[in-house]
Amino acid sequence: MYKKGVAALSLQKQYTLGELYSLADQCSHDYPATLARKIELLTEVQILLGRKAAEAVRDYKKKYAERKRVYAEAYIAAKNLREQRAELAVIELRIQEADAEADKVRWSNAVESNDQVINSLKYSLKVLLAEFGNNASANR
Repeated sequence: MYKKGVAALSLQKQYTLGELYSLADQCSHDYPATLARKIELLTEVQILLGRKAAEAVRDYKKKYAERKRVYAEAYIAAKNLREQRAELAVIELRIQEADAEADKVRWSNAVESNDQVINSLKYSLKVLLAEFGNNASANR
């Protein structure tokens, strides 16, 4: 089941991803109401994941711009072997840029994965509602 005091998530408290996942895990798949609540919670997760993905893209772009700037400055300052000296000046930035790009991809994948889970749960809810509807008709 789920805790009833968790209504209106956005208005009451800012939940962490971990807290939202924990609340979603508490929701049973056996009843339409609790399954719908799980979908709501994972939709809140989707919002946070989307923000993290956007932040990761921004961080990656900033690191890319910094690398290009440092490269250009080193290139201009070098008297000879300009390209080699400029490349040496940005080695650490390239590593940081690669890490930022990996984070960007990781958060983007998390958004896509969570979206697939939500769609799967929506389908399960649809089936569950149909079963409850058939059982209600049969009991009449």
